[in-house]
Amino acid sequence: MPEENEKLERRQFRKKLGSYVFAACVVILFYFLLRNGRSVSTALDHFNKVIQPIFIGFVMAFLMNPMMGFFEKRFQKIFTRVCKTEVGAKKGNRALSTILALIVFVGILVFIVGSIVPNLISTIIYLANHIEEQIAAVLDWCNVITKGNYEEALMKAKDNNIGDLVDQGLDFVDQYIDYDETDMMSMVTTSVLSVGKFVVNIIIGMFVSVYVLLSKETFKAQTKKLVCGIFVPKYSNIILEISRKSGDIFYGFIIGKIIDSAIIGAICYIGCLIMSMPYPVLVSVIVGVTNIVPVFGPYIGAVPTVIIIFLTEPMKGIYFLIFILILQQIDGNLIGPKILGDSTGISSFWVVFAVVVGAGFFGVGGMIVAVPIVAIVYYIISRISDYLVEKRDLPKDTSEYILMDYIDLDTNELIKHQENVSKRKTHFSLNLINHKKK
Repeated sequence: MPEENEKLERRQFRKKLGSYVFAACVVILFYFLLRNGRSVSTALDHFNKVIQPIFIGFVMAFLMNPMMGFFEKRFQKIFTRVCKTEVGAKKGNRALSTILALIVFVGILVFIVGSIVPNLISTIIYLANHIEEQIAAVLDWCNVITKGNYEEALMKAKDNNIGDLVDQGLDFVDQYIDYDETDMMSMVTTSVLSVGKFVVNIIIGMFVSVYVLLSKETFKAQTKKLVCGIFVPKYSNIILEISRKSGDIFYGFIIGKIIDSAIIGAICYIGCLIMSMPYPVLVSVIVGVTNIVPVFGPYIGAVPTVIIIFLTEPMKGIYFLIFILILQQIDGNLIGPKILGDSTGISSFWVVFAVVVGAGFFGVGGMIVAVPIVAIVYYIISRISDYLVEKRDLPKDTSEYILMDYIDLDTNELIKHQENVSKRKTHFSLNLINHKKK
């Protein structure tokens, strides 16, 4: 018994010492980051530049994985018949499926870029060259709609103010943007080099994505082996479970959101063709791409598309606005829930919270990725909460705590608000009876 007590005390001492050392390391690291913020920021920027092609490759592999799985299922029987060994059939099937997935993925990107960039450039050039005519046409339309009630003001604006407003806008830009030919050439050169480097990183990322998909089982096995070697079995199981859940959340949300956005873009294109809207490809691609951003994406895409159509044909711009509002309601209440389901497991408040915080720190990419990240954090905190209340013999169901007032120290039960009120009434009645008896 004394030896067991001594061992127990040693274990407790080691745990306390380990927690103190960990806390001290966290404090020292935090102090170091505060004192060397600029150096750390520069190092992180350099690290991001170096790791960018690898990161792009992993993102591409993540998006290509469902397509590769689709092709593997279709070609499995063919390779089993043709190849002599099961290992050879598996390798050949994986290689062909990965290449086909890469071709489809690159084809989709080329289609999106090829359809939106030329249309966007031509639209901007057209609007820039005909902005006065476009605004004049809108003012004429407003005059017709208002039945001439504001004709004098509208015609005055049309005759005198349109050109002046455009000139004032150009003068304003020239006033606050001070540059010379040397700065312009430097900016152009830097932009060209940045675009070229990004293209090279994408090409490198394609090769990385292929290697990642060809050896994804090996990477998973190596990671699991490392986790099991570092942590005891209890914590290894927890980490592996959280990893599986994180993968399900990311795939369920990201892939589901891409499919949902593709469907919305296709429906928008068909609707634009039926209503004879101008720039149907450009408008549909903008609506589909921006729809990937949760909550605010539909509105981000609706603003420029409605303006473009309105400046071309005002009445159709209003019709398109009504069409987009109806389409987003259908997406939010029918198409989206059918595809996404409850992939994140978080409420609408946390979705909005994730989007706002993600946009503030990481821009558009943060708006997309923040939702599954918050969902994972929410899941981890929920598991910890369930473990802690279960350890205290309290119910895990969150609904049990909605009307909770306090915990009964004698019975260790949750006392709800109504039960507490009834107990107080009973206690008051007993005191009143006793007082009358006296």
